[in-house]
Amino acid sequence: MNALKVYLWTISYLKPYRSYVALMVLCGILMTSSELIIPKLIEYFIDTILPAKDYSKFYILLLIIGGILLLLFGSRMLSNMLQRIIREKAARDLQFSVFQHLRKLGFSYYERHPVGETLSFLNTEVAAIQEIYRYWLPFLIQDILFVIVAFTILFSIHVKLTLILIPCFLLYYLIGPYYEKKSSKFGKVVTENRIQMNKQIYESISALPELRAYAREGWDLERFLAKLMVFIKNQRKLILYQFIRNAIRRLCNYCGAIVVFLYSAVLIQQQELTLGAFVAFVLLYFITMTKLTVVVANTIEQRLLMFQGEVIYKFMQQKPDVEEAVHPINLQQIQGAITITNVSFQYPEGPQVMNGFDVHIHAGERIALVGTSGNGKSTLLKLISRFYDPDQGEIRLDGVLLQNLSFKQLHGTIGYVFQETYLFGTSVRENIRFGNTDATDEQIIQAAKAAYAHDFITQLAEGYDTLVGERGVRLSGGQRQRISIARLFLKDPKIILLDEATSALDNVSEREVQKALDQLLKNRTTITVAHRLSTIKDVDRILVIDQGKIVESGSYTQLMEARCIFYQLSEGETMLPTEAEGIDAAS
Repeated sequence: MNALKVYLWTISYLKPYRSYVALMVLCGILMTSSELIIPKLIEYFIDTILPAKDYSKFYILLLIIGGILLLLFGSRMLSNMLQRIIREKAARDLQFSVFQHLRKLGFSYYERHPVGETLSFLNTEVAAIQEIYRYWLPFLIQDILFVIVAFTILFSIHVKLTLILIPCFLLYYLIGPYYEKKSSKFGKVVTENRIQMNKQIYESISALPELRAYAREGWDLERFLAKLMVFIKNQRKLILYQFIRNAIRRLCNYCGAIVVFLYSAVLIQQQELTLGAFVAFVLLYFITMTKLTVVVANTIEQRLLMFQGEVIYKFMQQKPDVEEAVHPINLQQIQGAITITNVSFQYPEGPQVMNGFDVHIHAGERIALVGTSGNGKSTLLKLISRFYDPDQGEIRLDGVLLQNLSFKQLHGTIGYVFQETYLFGTSVRENIRFGNTDATDEQIIQAAKAAYAHDFITQLAEGYDTLVGERGVRLSGGQRQRISIARLFLKDPKIILLDEATSALDNVSEREVQKALDQLLKNRTTITVAHRLSTIKDVDRILVIDQGKIVESGSYTQLMEARCIFYQLSEGETMLPTEAEGIDAAS
């Protein structure tokens, strides 16, 4: 029942194209009728025209066959066109809905599931189910129609001769499905092995500098060979079961053919069957038995695909941890004031990260968060961005609950500068334009100048049209950060979140990035997570966080004079231990 539910959900993507499906079924009936009427015409030629040597009827018969062939080819062309339309549209809709749902699940899903797992999911499970639209379902419909019409004609030729074929089919049905399942099972295993092998190849290429630096080429080769041997082993099993399956199919067909020939000889002697009817029956028999075994194999294949379909089905039933308001409030003008009241938060299957957190951040105020790892600094940024919702308490922007704002307005209001900047493998110009896709080239140049990036960009081989490589590999860390800051100048957000934006940079790059940040942060609400205390001397307020709460608050000078936890941290001493350490690793 569960497999049936998943299958019905899978084919529900055909619903918008039901008129195409109905037309395809009609074409299938025409094709089937055209193909199956030809043996009956051969029977008529052998039993009627040939004995009488009636050439006028022979010519008429040729014209009829020619017309039938034209109808057959026309129906097949239309059917193929409809199949292509249906399968491509349904496959597209499935992939699009999965991709859309993946985006709805949001940040929390990406933190729980690595990128490799998600890519494998899209490349295997989704692609496997798409094959139902592209191949299995259209051919199943046609083959079932063919078998129904074929058996109707076979019974019309001779009932007893048709009934005697049932044991031959049951023989295949008793033995064949086992090897069909084995063949399909190892087909899936081989596909998975190939994916794992390709992932290993990708990893080997990506890690080539490290492999050479540590002289571990041999170790990496052994890992690849291990996966290759598993792939070859399962591929041999797949080939074996496919051979056995095909051999059983042919054996059952030939056994049935022997029964047909023997019993037909008796019927012809008893004048219960004409020679023409015998020829027509034999032609129909071989075609029908082939189609019948294909229907069985097709059905089993789709049933096995439902194991992969169930993964997608369960994925599509997942509810996002953070959902957008049905009727969001639209703020006409955003000032950037943030109020956090009694907020508590705990990651799934983890200890408490924040516990009764309270703070009010004024519009345009610059705040710095400091503390040991696992105390909730980066978690606070995620909550303000609504990547997660707090378990308790509330967060407001300009007095409005974040849950009442649309994602578009909230995320359009916030700008991010992370420790690791993601650049797309395109030009510098397009990477900056990512901040505002409607920006002109002149605006891009002005943003780059404001971010102190224009000088190094113009020195690149092709200036703003220089390709930065995968993830910006052709640029230094400081250059990548300044491009990300140029993006924010184009975006012009009211709130800036900095998550250790300069911690991975050398001193020279840090000074360049800090100059760009000073330009960017003017008159904007800023929340900075920092471990380098030298970068937060000029902020308006520093919040020292421990055990998910604010334990100290004040300017840099005030906290140094107080000589408490912040002073100890600045002197290189550790803060109070916390059980939550390690949960919020990004902080």
